[in-house]
Amino acid sequence: MLKNNKKLKGFTLIEALIAILLVSIVIVSISSLITESVFSTRKRIIYECLVNAANSAIEACRGGKNTSSFNCGGLNISININTDCSSITIPSNTWDANCEDVTVTARYGNTTHTLRDMVCKFGGA
Repeated sequence: MLKNNKKLKGFTLIEALIAILLVSIVIVSISSLITESVFSTRKRIIYECLVNAANSAIEACRGGKNTSSFNCGGLNISININTDCSSITIPSNTWDANCEDVTVTARYGNTTHTLRDMVCKFGGA
């Protein structure tokens, strides 16, 4: 009779459970990083849209137009301007200027961005 002294090699139940636990921890960590990245990207996009909306409102004001909303990537940004842009008129004298300190507040949800600029109309020849 031959005796087989070799032990069977393989994973025990405990080793398999520990491997599953470690893989689960890695998967949960990676998924939380991906979720954090998505929320961070969304916040950055919203803030970028608010900045663009405020800049566009200032430029529209320079053209004498009042803007109350701005669409950016499907987001409807509400705009509040502290002055009537159509009231900034071109002066009659060549070297004169009519200037207004304009403050624009762009809002989406609870996030706001405020931009201040001087809008001037200069007399023409």
